[in-house]
Amino acid sequence: MIRVFKAMMIDTLRYLRSRFLFWLVLALSTLAAILLFATYSFTPEGIQILGFKPIENPMLAKGTPGRDMFVAGLFNGFYVKFWLGWGAMILALVSTASLIPDFISDGAIELTQSKPIRRSTLFFFKFLSGLGFVVAQLTIGIGLAYLIIGIRFDLWLHTSLLAIPLLTLQFVYLYAISATIAVITRSTIASLLGTILIWFIIFLLQFVANNIHKTHETFLTQANQVQTRVVTLTERIETGGEDPTASQTRKMESLLREKGGIIESADSLYPWLKNFKRAELAIPKTGDLQKYLAKKVDAPVTNEFMGLFFNISDDAVRPSTISKEEMEDANAAEIAAIKAVRNLSITESILSSLAVVGLLLWFSMWRFSRRDF
Repeated sequence: MIRVFKAMMIDTLRYLRSRFLFWLVLALSTLAAILLFATYSFTPEGIQILGFKPIENPMLAKGTPGRDMFVAGLFNGFYVKFWLGWGAMILALVSTASLIPDFISDGAIELTQSKPIRRSTLFFFKFLSGLGFVVAQLTIGIGLAYLIIGIRFDLWLHTSLLAIPLLTLQFVYLYAISATIAVITRSTIASLLGTILIWFIIFLLQFVANNIHKTHETFLTQANQVQTRVVTLTERIETGGEDPTASQTRKMESLLREKGGIIESADSLYPWLKNFKRAELAIPKTGDLQKYLAKKVDAPVTNEFMGLFFNISDDAVRPSTISKEEMEDANAAEIAAIKAVRNLSITESILSSLAVVGLLLWFSMWRFSRRDF
């Protein structure tokens, strides 16, 4: 049995390597790593791109925390999330979508079934062999980015290597869907398009759930901010040793009304949040893996990353109707909310997702075992 699995793995890797997409993804991953991490350097004044004049920015100066934030933001926000998590993943699905349909096509399946191995085992071996494409691509791409960042900036993002198993797991989620559709339809096109459609539906569901969660957490943070202002005003009144003035009374009433309204808004969102969390139990949660990775590499959220280039509370950026204090509080609340969304139970997420994947693979193996070829 081990000999058969080894033969199927080698055969699949040869098949994928011979295809143009394998080398295309590898070349694009290498190019993306070079462009994002090897085309600039940090100076005592700021950042220098290639041989051009350095751009003065104290936030990005060599040796500052902003430098590490900038690199971590590019790694997680662009290289992992957009290229490896979407672009390379779609190309991997394109490359592997034909594996199962070709495997069960006339002529190919008869030769494989001549071996004394159960059909379900053969199918599972074929599924596992298809993962080799992604493991090879991710190991090379992420390993290259890790080495470039470490050598050029002396910044060794060891936690970034978690992207290899996490993104491989993301592909397992998607490939299980692809394999199931392939067994039902025996069509490469149906398998590919169906998987991308279902992935888009999963993305929409998690996108809505994340935004509801973020809004709920923003309300809770804003309520705490208002409570802090209430406490400050109360201490100021007590320090004065006199009855509050009419202005202070109105201010206190306004703050309490504002806090009550915010809490009421948060409470109205909570049932929606619970319902979406229940709905997520029925899907393989691809987005959770990237959220967890962003947390582990301490990647900056969008507001923090943009804060490296300009101050969001500056008069030139801030609307005239909003005070500087209100703008800073709103920005802090959004940052705290996004980081709260990242703070998920990865064990629960992976186990519930693998339960769905297990059901899909069980159905696929059952269908493969009972189908006439």
